[in-house]
Amino acid sequence: MKKYYEKLENIKLILAKLEKLMIDKAEDIDGTISFSKRKNGYQYYIYHPDKSRTYIKKTDLDIIKNMAQQEYYRNLKDELEKQKKQLEQFLDNYHELALKEVYENRSHAKRILIEPLILPDEQYIEQWLQQRPGNQNPFPEKGKYKTERGEYVRSKSEKILADLFYKYNIPYQYEPEIKLKNGKTIYPDFVLLNVKERKTIYWEHLGLASDPDYASKNLEKLNMYEKNGIMLGQDLIVSMETELAPLDIKLIEEKIKWYLN
Repeated sequence: MKKYYEKLENIKLILAKLEKLMIDKAEDIDGTISFSKRKNGYQYYIYHPDKSRTYIKKTDLDIIKNMAQQEYYRNLKDELEKQKKQLEQFLDNYHELALKEVYENRSHAKRILIEPLILPDEQYIEQWLQQRPGNQNPFPEKGKYKTERGEYVRSKSEKILADLFYKYNIPYQYEPEIKLKNGKTIYPDFVLLNVKERKTIYWEHLGLASDPDYASKNLEKLNMYEKNGIMLGQDLIVSMETELAPLDIKLIEEKIKWYLN
């Protein structure tokens, strides 16, 4: 749903910009543009409401350019207003929870008789977690930092991230095993669930981003994600830090709220 609100806000921004442009560059010229093809381009005219025609000299092309620009602005505004109205009507009428409530609003006596096609959140989360067990990375170093949820992770920053996911009630698993389309296996730092959209998101933390060898290795890993259809900024989130730039907690929280809530 978030993308529809983004589209609506973008339309409003363009409309506001258009309003200013139409005022700043408007000229009161009564008529419409016409043209005829010539060997070296076009000959432009202005047709007036009284059916008279004004021939436009090359030295007066700025007049016709402004008219064409304003015509474009008007047509664009009409279409944007139409799209804005359609999106607003859709968002007003769309009930995000309606499909789940078809099952959840039934009595318990009836629910126990039914196998729902769309699981309630609690059951969906449980199933999602079971399908993605954590702590699958065979790397020999064991985690030594205990999270609020009770598992052990390898770094202080990973503990901070895990505790933030826990704080915001984001279902997650630490270092699950993921099979890519190319047959390779990787172990992302975290796999998370956007419950509202029921979307799986991977999170990689680059803890030594200033180290050339470490950065190069992880850039290859990020590239491999994208080659296998897991796109950065959509299905894959990255956080990073260096010796001079520690983990930005505020930025992490913004990412959690944007991508996972």
